[in-house]
Amino acid sequence: ELLEPKIPGSYKYLAGGVQASNGCIYFAPYDAAQVLCVNAGGNLEMVGPQVDGDKKYVADGLLAPNGCVYFAPRSAASALCINATGDVQLLEPAIPGNMKYFGGGVLAPNGCIY
Repeated sequence: ELLEPKIPGSYKYLAGGVQASNGCIYFAPYDAAQVLCVNAGGNLEMVGPQVDGDKKYVADGLLAPNGCVYFAPRSAASALCINATGDVQLLEPAIPGNMKYFGGGVLAPNGCIY
């Protein structure tokens, strides 16, 4: 079954989705403008600020012990954080350059994401 609404374009989301503690699954934008949220009822919505550019995020995100989901940037200027209530933030400081992070991270025993 295809969920609505239709999202125009190609290569909108490449990174794997992450299920957050609120039951929603979040996908970081590749060529789409915003984060895609699939809620527990199966409804789709675009959330958070518009993220400029293309090829923004490709690495899978991680759910951290603090309840936040993090995505490392490929060509986006900032790492992406989705908190436990579903608020989306672009983290500071900005990370210069393109083609930064391709592989998934790992949650270390010290609570840091590498």
